Amino acid sequence: MNNGRMAVFALLMIILAGCSTEESRTAARRDTEVALETAREQAHVDCSSAADCERLWTRTRLYVAQRSATPIRRADDTAIETAEPHTFGTVYVWATRTSSASGVSTIQVKGMCRGMYRADGNPGWLYGTCARQIRSVEAEFRSFIGAAS
Repeated sequence: MNNGRMAVFALLMIILAGCSTEESRTAARRDTEVALETAREQAHVDCSSAADCERLWTRTRLYVAQRSATPIRRADDTAIETAEPHTFGTVYVWATRTSSASGVSTIQVKGMCRGMYRADGNPGWLYGTCARQIRSVEAEFRSFIGAAS
């Protein structure tokens, strides 16, 4: 009888540990998503004069070329796109430039990473690695652009 109670107790402890581990993974994933969203919201600059916008767009192209693991495959006045990498866990970067009716243009960068999400939209096996790299690329964009003179 005592061995039976010990076995039940041990099983309960294993179940509780599993629940605790899953809760901590869920909380960590939620924190990572919040950090990614914050970085993405800050990964843009606005400009209004043609000369300023052109200078920032040129700096953006340099930033994309330096930060993406793959080369630029298309670049024009509204988009800079790099090729998708063949390897998983590799960050590639795109940028867009949009104009509003008020004459303000917004330049935004976006980091992407193969293997970050599974086909069903849930985090993939390289989620943490990809998230750290993307957050870095997106969070550092403004300071890189601000360094231009």
